[in-house]
Amino acid sequence: MSESTEMYLLTIYKLNQQHGSAGNTQLANWLGVSTASITEMVKKLADKGLVERKGRKLRLLPEGRSIALKVIRKHRLAERLLTDHLKIPWDHAHEQSCRLEHILSDTVVDSLEEFLGYPKTCPHGHPIPDKEGNVELVDAPPLSDFPEGSVVIVERVSEESPEVLRYLEQQKVFPGEEIRITKVAPFEGPLLVEIGGDSLPLSREIASKVWALEKS
Repeated sequence: MSESTEMYLLTIYKLNQQHGSAGNTQLANWLGVSTASITEMVKKLADKGLVERKGRKLRLLPEGRSIALKVIRKHRLAERLLTDHLKIPWDHAHEQSCRLEHILSDTVVDSLEEFLGYPKTCPHGHPIPDKEGNVELVDAPPLSDFPEGSVVIVERVSEESPEVLRYLEQQKVFPGEEIRITKVAPFEGPLLVEIGGDSLPLSREIASKVWALEKS
């Protein structure tokens, strides 16, 4: 399977997971290619029985979904190796894992998973698919949806932007971290939050890239 095919399938999977739908325009924006190129590639993927188009929306067929999840599994296990054992910052680990996800064999990845002690999530909190392709994503709302006074535990954070990851690391916004929302500004203004005893503002844009569960 070519790297280009894997990237298209992976992107369709992520768009459907994060935004509820995937279409040609969204693919073009995410991958930075022309809509003409998207149209041509989507047709090839459909001819191979990997994707299906329903109106303007794309969804992965079973084989296409299996390929996408294998790539995700390789990526997230590679991230664990780089952050946990090589102590590489999580933004750089994400970039490097984008390369490793296309070259690691299934056998190597199975051994890597055993070496790492069978981790359940990547450093950003996203679930790691098992070797059979099973994956369970916890349904967690974005931090921007919680009302003033909420106390939440970070479940996962967006991993697609190195700049956002660096900012979240600076603010100590990690999976498992407790956050208290002390003030919600009106008219889509920022949130004032407490993390580890420190008070800081988070923009609505940043807060929408952090998913959390209310503390029980």
